[in-house]
Amino acid sequence: MKDLLTIDGTKVIPSPYALTIPEFKTLKIDELSAVYFLADHRSPYIVYAEDERLEKVQESIKVAASPKIKAAILKYKELSETSAIKLLNAARESVVKLEKYFKEVDLTLTDDNGRPIYHAKDLIANLANMGKVVSGLDELEELVKKQQAKDNPNRGGVVVNKYSQ
Repeated sequence: MKDLLTIDGTKVIPSPYALTIPEFKTLKIDELSAVYFLADHRSPYIVYAEDERLEKVQESIKVAASPKIKAAILKYKELSETSAIKLLNAARESVVKLEKYFKEVDLTLTDDNGRPIYHAKDLIANLANMGKVVSGLDELEELVKKQQAKDNPNRGGVVVNKYSQ
């Protein structure tokens, strides 16, 4: 499917189709930017957990999360997410949880019986597998890019402007 919103430098450009969607019609460019940065898998803010992403986007764009924006985000996800993109987003959420786990793991914590809650060998095994997690995420991102390139009617994803026709 053609992109609903695209980025040109720092400006979000809605497609003509996006402007026919009721959830997008009344939004200003800043609000559409918030939708893109909060919902699109290519957003630079996508590496943050959802609540932190909202804070970062609000700081950057100076737009409050309104019910209109939330409705537009849901519609954007409904119309633009393929199965591969949904899996990619779920994998990224899991990576955020893993990051939190590694930051919070304390090998000195014990349960009520004095046994360690976290074991060093488990931590070492998890760390050893992090490379596989990263490469798996990279492979999934590459698969999504290939899928989108295949869906793009222009070779190499070239954007056609009014002078090219």
